[in-house]
Amino acid sequence: MSRGFASPLTVELISRADLLVAFGCALNMWTTRHGALIGADTRLVQVDLDPAAIGRHRGVDLGLWGGVAQTARAATDLLRSGGSEPRVGYRRPEIGDRIRTSLSWNQLPLDDASTEDRIDPRTLSSNLNQLLPAERTVSVDSGNFLGYPSMYLDLPDEYGFCFTQAFQSVGLGLATAIGTALTQPGLLPVAALGDGGFLMGLSELETAVRLGLPLLVVVHNDAMYGAEVHHFGSGTAGLDNVTFPESDLAVLARGHGCEGLTVRSADDLSAVKAWLSSSPRRPLVIDAKITSDGGAWWLQEAFGH
Repeated sequence: MSRGFASPLTVELISRADLLVAFGCALNMWTTRHGALIGADTRLVQVDLDPAAIGRHRGVDLGLWGGVAQTARAATDLLRSGGSEPRVGYRRPEIGDRIRTSLSWNQLPLDDASTEDRIDPRTLSSNLNQLLPAERTVSVDSGNFLGYPSMYLDLPDEYGFCFTQAFQSVGLGLATAIGTALTQPGLLPVAALGDGGFLMGLSELETAVRLGLPLLVVVHNDAMYGAEVHHFGSGTAGLDNVTFPESDLAVLARGHGCEGLTVRSADDLSAVKAWLSSSPRRPLVIDAKITSDGGAWWLQEAFGH
């Protein structure tokens, strides 16, 4: 993923590129890390069906008005007919080796910050990535936590990820995951939520139970609205309105007819295997007691503090 959650190698290759072609990409602050993702000397080409979108967020060296597939085919035909020798660029064995071994976040070493009673959200997502079948969908809610499932949960294709951030609203993740499950019934649906967003959409558990969905709901429970704690931490308003008492979300899930699991360590995730092997017809809600990161790096980068 070459956006806010891009791996270090992805960022390095994009920022050092001589030429960058953006197909249907807005090139706004979110997709370019406030412009820092694109090198100062990189020549930039933007392709879009909407001519008004070209150059809207930043200047480009060349704008092409057209569809992605048609433009790509036309450019390929033109390059092949030119007769010039192709440049090696990144197509070198050592770059290929690095891409095979360190492109994904799951391939990078992890300094596990788990404690005796709380699990590092990176460890949580990385372990789930190994436990769950590859054929899955991932729907995320909004919040400080969302970088972890977005970075560590692999997907079968681009249709496997549902991201509702255009609404800029907490609490939509569970409903989003239910909709995704109905449209792709052959895949395991995964909902990645924060504790605040989960509680806002709690009633949708009844919908998932009634529909008999084998939905895995992963609640990243740090007893706070993490993004707001990050934003308000340096102010004078206090944090009483954005921090919560400890809660047992697994009990709430069972009350709605789901299976509930409390996770404080990677070992606790072994129960997920049993649920998967049972051909489930009702959701499993994981109340993951995660460590607090004080505002994830991606959140600090996105908002500049």
